[in-house]
Amino acid sequence: MDRIALIGLPGSGKSTVGELLAARLKAGYVDIDGSIEELSGWNPARWIEQKGLPAFRA
Repeated sequence: MDRIALIGLPGSGKSTVGELLAARLKAGYVDIDGSIEELSGWNPARWIEQKGLPAFRA
């Protein structure tokens, strides 16, 4: 199956739409923010606040 990436501003509903779309297509769903937090222990907002946007994007 092809992959679909949802992009948009914070709070625009990407996670909600992603979960609904994955259920409808019977496909997997990955929330990148959740994955970052699971791997690093920091959510993206905290990471950016503490280390800066360039460090987050690195």
